[in-house]
Amino acid sequence: MELISLDINGVFGILSSTSIDERGSFLRIWEEANFNTHIKLNQASAAINPKARTLRGLHFQTEPHEESKVIQCIMGSVFDVVVDLRKDSSTYGKHISIQLGPKETYQGIVVPKGFAHGYLTLEANSTLLYFMDNPYVPESAKGIVWNDPTLRIAWPYEPEVMSGRDKEFPPMKSL
Repeated sequence: MELISLDINGVFGILSSTSIDERGSFLRIWEEANFNTHIKLNQASAAINPKARTLRGLHFQTEPHEESKVIQCIMGSVFDVVVDLRKDSSTYGKHISIQLGPKETYQGIVVPKGFAHGYLTLEANSTLLYFMDNPYVPESAKGIVWNDPTLRIAWPYEPEVMSGRDKEFPPMKSL
């Protein structure tokens, strides 16, 4: 397992080799030595997405409940996006996107506090595990509309499945 620094400071792609044999596959998803400087594990969750072209995001939590996340795609593949919301950052308002999955270059991503996160499933039954340093607090849960015109995210497909809440998020300029 290896962390690779991506184009925005503090964001890392996770390289992990999958072992495959006649029994199936084995993928390491957590190694304390790799993550202890990025996140103190407080909560873990799973997102199971039965349909391709399902969009979740762009989500974040406001202070004092901001969260760092380690996200691993353990089945299928997703187009993953993080947006820098740190107003004092030289990359404020910028985003990066990568494909995640056990057959992709990156199996996961480390997302620090101060970022919005979202993804679009590229395959049916794409499954993601989330490891977070703060619990979910509904009052602090916010988002940015997925097709924000200032971000100009080059989503590979138009989403076919998304929550009403995700459709109604405001654009980034209103934050």
